[in-house]
Amino acid sequence: MTASRAPAAARDVDVRGFAYPLEPIRQREQWRLDRLMAELARAQQAILETEAEMTRLQHAHDQQATAMAQALPLRLDASAHRRALGYLAHLRGQWQQLDVRHEAQCVERDRLRQQCVAQQVRLDGLARHKEDALTAYADEIRHRDRNEQDRDWLARSSFARPMLEAE
Repeated sequence: MTASRAPAAARDVDVRGFAYPLEPIRQREQWRLDRLMAELARAQQAILETEAEMTRLQHAHDQQATAMAQALPLRLDASAHRRALGYLAHLRGQWQQLDVRHEAQCVERDRLRQQCVAQQVRLDGLARHKEDALTAYADEIRHRDRNEQDRDWLARSSFARPMLEAE
């Protein structure tokens, strides 16, 4: 973590010596989140493709139904009418299969979303822990620096005292 990204409590100390012991775990959790986000994107794309196919089938169904409605008064032969009704039933069956697939894809997408949220919560917890550890490290450095300054002051004041007494 650089000084510009350090939390406010650690900006006045040199944090280059800070090593976060859980960094490998944090990195692994970040990779898991990235993988889940990629899976979620693929799931969302599959849903969009299924919805597009459902729209295409619905449009074909509507066109066929309109054509049949217009041809009905013309008294087509019964076999042509039966084939047209069969085609409409086939389109409707395909649409229903896509609808079942769409529902399953939505369930999978929702599951992936929940996993992404849970993974993000874990990562946020690790980020807070890292910030707390960095703040504790900064406090320790400040305490060490103050003790060193006190020792320096005491050494200088004890050195200055004999000189004052000698005068």
